[in-house]
Amino acid sequence: MKLRLIALPILALGGFALTGLAVARFNTPPKAGPEPIAPPAIPFPDRVAGVGIVEPSSETILVGTQVGGIVAKVLVEEGDRVTAGQTLIELDTRDADARIATARSQVETARAQVAAAAARADAARARIAQLKAKPRPEDITEAAALVAARKATLDDARGRLERLLKVSDRGTTANEQPTLEFGVALATALLAEAEAKLLRAKIGTYPEDLAVAEGDARAAESDTRTAESQVQTAMDQLRQAEVTRDLLVIRAPIAGTVLRLDTHVGEYKASGPGSGGSAQGTLMRLGDVSLLHVRTDIDELDSWRLDTNGEAVATVRGGSRLQIPLRFVRVIPDVQPKRTLTGENAERIDTRVVQVIYALENPPAFLQSGMLVDVAVAARARVSNAGDVTSASTKDPSATK
Repeated sequence: MKLRLIALPILALGGFALTGLAVARFNTPPKAGPEPIAPPAIPFPDRVAGVGIVEPSSETILVGTQVGGIVAKVLVEEGDRVTAGQTLIELDTRDADARIATARSQVETARAQVAAAAARADAARARIAQLKAKPRPEDITEAAALVAARKATLDDARGRLERLLKVSDRGTTANEQPTLEFGVALATALLAEAEAKLLRAKIGTYPEDLAVAEGDARAAESDTRTAESQVQTAMDQLRQAEVTRDLLVIRAPIAGTVLRLDTHVGEYKASGPGSGGSAQGTLMRLGDVSLLHVRTDIDELDSWRLDTNGEAVATVRGGSRLQIPLRFVRVIPDVQPKRTLTGENAERIDTRVVQVIYALENPPAFLQSGMLVDVAVAARARVSNAGDVTSASTKDPSATK
């Protein structure tokens, strides 16, 4: 009983103490945080505002491939400066190299066939020239000499036979008559052969022989043309194989900087860029960052107030409070739905914008392609009904009547 009487007051006092401590901590003012950074002052009293995205002066080029394949070599890194035509990436070229070797062997085979056909055509033309040159004087002289020699041989054989026949008592020469008669017959046949050769030499070329030779020449020339066409076909196939192989080597379209690599060795890349600018078929992103541009979205409702000759500044977001002068470059003559979003709750996304390109004058080193900046452009002045030149933001009650 005594213990209960002592514990209850102690517990009550502890409760009162904890309650007072909680009330004291609850009423303690919070610690003051860092002072908010005020946005930089815009130097134009009346202005057109927009959101700009920093991009290379060449715009961002999505480098892809016309032929799908496995990436074999990546020869650059992000941030590298490249020249126009420099090799950036190589796809697997083994199949293309094999096709080139096959095409080259076909070219050599076709050229050998052309040489053989040309040799046959030359021989046929030489044969035609030889036939057309007949009769040649030297051939006739040679044939005539042969006839004269054969006649002398025949006369000699006949004389021997006649002398034998005049002998009445032949004695041991009785068996020589058949031999001498054979000699006469042989000499007669040889003379006839020589006379035929002389006649052929005098006639020259027979039309049939010339027609056959000319037909052989035409056939050889046709074979030559066919072989030359085969060479041309083989050369075309070789060039096609070389072009296919060249398409597997990705080169820089312009001089610029590698902004991002979207591929690695061993990956398969399909031809063409991905849908909606995705990196599905993109190998890398390239751009000329020697001069940076700002692609600014101006609400179509404020486009009439935009003065392309007016001054413009870009404000870097964050705590830098840095403003960069802008130089007007061009207006994109195509109004598009707004795509560059700031993430603010009050931002309108169901609007269309006019895109204006400005060049950054002396941008800081930390400004990179893809960063968002706030752009302010001095608005054009308008003429009121009374003829006074007023600011576009000035409210004129009489203008509403």
